[in-house]
Formats: sequence, structure tokens, C-alpha cells
Amino acid sequence: MKKLTNFIILFITLITLTSCQFTERIDIKENGSGVYSLEMDMSAMMGAMKQMGDSIETTEEMKVIDTIILFKDIIAEKKDSISKLSKEEQASLKAIEDLKIHMMVDEKNNKMISDFIFEFNSINELANIQERISKAQSVKDGKENNAPVSDTEVKYSYNGKKFTRKVIKKKMTDKEKEAYKKSMEQSASFLDGSLYKLEYHFPKAIKSTTFNGALFSEDRKTMYIQADMKTITENPKLLEFEVILK
Repeated sequence: MKKLTNFIILFITLITLTSCQFTERIDIKENGSGVYSLEMDMSAMMGAMKQMGDSIETTEEMKVIDTIILFKDIIAEKKDSISKLSKEEQASLKAIEDLKIHMMVDEKNNKMISDFIFEFNSINELANIQERISKAQSVKDGKENNAPVSDTEVKYSYNGKKFTRKVIKKKMTDKEKEAYKKSMEQSASFLDGSLYKLEYHFPKAIKSTTFNGALFSEDRKTMYIQADMKTITENPKLLEFEVILK
């Protein structure tokens, strides 16, 4: 466990220094249920890790890590500290207690991936999912993170014929605005060169979308979008769109 803890500390340090690729995946079933995942691919960090050499005592053991962490186990382990959160924050964490965190590191093949996976019964359960995932990460690492992940929140809707990804400006206090601004300034170098990808799978073929530049699978049931992280951070409404299904 100490070995994994040391790895996570290194993982958090490098993420602020190196660009990476985010992939937001949603796989919607016919009945409206599905799977959401937010994958962070930080394989580019492997070179930086190797350069650190013996600065981390886990060099040999870290070569291959492939583990799944159940968030409900973290909630049980951290129940005392979670009980000190506001009722709203506790409810937010409870709503994603079935979250799974898949961490995979393969030093030989230069792979470092962390994937947050959440199965939903209704797409309404995904409201503000990224903010909640960030809070879950903070709870897991035992770190306080009061800075908002974004100054917007994303809401999804699906009625069998139309899918909507809507970006809504948050109402934040002056303190929250200042914390977010500071967080963005600290993340400036990380955002440069980082990519944000969307990969959405639908139970029916896509007839049309309001997003210009999307790519589609051969059967048109999957839509792919790629954007520069810095660009969408500055203008998140670029990823607001509708999809009409056949």
C-alpha cells in the first residue's frame, strides 16, 4: 500500500507539470441507462518519471500497476472525515458511491492511465459529474480541494431521439471565483498542449448534430470530437451541442 501511495503522490505532482489527454466517454443504452467514463491518459509523463530515477523508492515495483479502486470502499474508510462535510457534499459523494477508478501504469510500454467509471440508470445522474469526480479524487487522496474544477457545469439530456450536452455558467461567490482563477493560473502550463476528447456511443445512428467538425463511426452510432484543452477551458460553451438520432 505504501508503494501505491508513493506512486499516487508522484502522479499528482507530475500532472501539474505535464500535458495529457482527457477522454470523456458516454455509452447510452436503448433504455437510457449507460456508462460514463473520464479517462486521463498521462503516458507522456512516463519519460519524466524515468528521469526521476531513484528519487522514488518504488522504481522497480512501479513498472506495472493495474488496479481498480471502488469508491464505496473509500467512503467507508473515510467516513469520519466525510461526516464533517456539508450535507450537500455528502449527498453528492453518495450519489457516485458506485464509481470505479481504474489505474494502469506500464512503465515498459510508457503507459499511464487513470479512468473514472460510473454506471448510470438515467443520464440525469451525470449532472456536474466532473466536479463530483474531482471531489471523489480529493477524498481518496485525503487532500482538501476547495477550488472549483470549472466555472461551468455540464448537464446532459436524452429522450431516445435527441441527446443534449448543455454548458451552464455557475453562480459562484467572490471567494470561489478567486480560488478558480488562481487554480487556472497554476494550471496554465498543464493546459497547453493537453487535449479533451469526447466519444459518445448511441443505440441508434446519428442523423445530425449542431457541432461542426465531429467525426462518426461507419455505422454512425458513435461520435468523436477533439478540442484543445486550453481553448475549451476559456470557452467551454464550444462543447455545447445537440445530437439528433434516426
